[in-house]
Amino acid sequence: MSALLSSLAPIASAFGLPLQSAEALGQGLIHHSYQITVSGGEQFLLQQLNTQVFAQPQIVQENFVAIRRALQGHYALPHLVPTGQGQLYLQHQQQAWRCFTWVPHSYAPTGSISPELAYDTARCFGSYARLLSQAMPSLHTVLPRFHHLGWRAQQLKAACQQATAQRLQAARPVLSLLDAHTDLLRQYEYWQQSPQPFPLRILHHDCKPSNILFHQQTGQLLCPVDLDTTQPGLFFSDLGDMVRSMVPNLPEDHAAVADLALRPLYWQALQEGYADGSQPLWTPDVRAALPLAGVVLLYMQAMRFLADYLQGDVYYHTSYPGQNLDRAANQAHLLRPLRQLATTKS
Repeated sequence: MSALLSSLAPIASAFGLPLQSAEALGQGLIHHSYQITVSGGEQFLLQQLNTQVFAQPQIVQENFVAIRRALQGHYALPHLVPTGQGQLYLQHQQQAWRCFTWVPHSYAPTGSISPELAYDTARCFGSYARLLSQAMPSLHTVLPRFHHLGWRAQQLKAACQQATAQRLQAARPVLSLLDAHTDLLRQYEYWQQSPQPFPLRILHHDCKPSNILFHQQTGQLLCPVDLDTTQPGLFFSDLGDMVRSMVPNLPEDHAAVADLALRPLYWQALQEGYADGSQPLWTPDVRAALPLAGVVLLYMQAMRFLADYLQGDVYYHTSYPGQNLDRAANQAHLLRPLRQLATTKS
């Protein structure tokens, strides 16, 4: 028996599954995931939760149960497999494990993204927010202040005060770029303090094509996945993250800022897809503000990368010195052109 099978066999057994084979899935950035096959050929997803990010696995699992119940009939979501003791997850040697049924004949898109896929992605997560906000399941907040712009600004300020002189000096050009957009903090504060025109809605908070399953033969959209970050949030979170990640021509870790450009066709596809999926979820005030969603997330992510660089790269994995500074510069240089695009198109 291979080392992987030996390590996973007692975990699978705790879920009542006689393990036959296992394959590590390498796309997830947070959890360790495995596609397992049991005696008889049935397949499951076995997953070790990252408890550094999700410190309370029980509430994550309770949220999934509530979300699945609310979305029954709308998506082909996998089933949660309880342990032999009826628990929602397994505590095994200081590790938290969970198990789902495998969605057959499914795939998650990877690689290059077309405008059509951008539209489908935005429409999927717009529909997800609409359906959950209408069903109103009772959910735990698993990541407090996750997209709290004011808190991220406070983190950056504290990081500047604690940084080495060398890192602070290297960060000054990016800090200068961010200083030109502090009006976004005032806008965020207004949105946060105005719940009637800008109400909280249940959002996914990690929207990307690879978090959607499609049917391998028909191409039909089956369901969104990786639902662990689902919680109440302000309007900009999901659309903003899709704009931030899909509208630039190069990924967030591309270091040469001169190569960066925006793709208006993708921006338009995301706006239309999200509107088609989420309506009539939003108030008139939110609909008027939605074009700014990507700008807010870009600004927030630039602050998060820069704060991590100033703190000594303690959160985001880096493969070379200064990578978080490059990431922050990448995001900060796109802020002005993205604001111009949003203003022109809205």
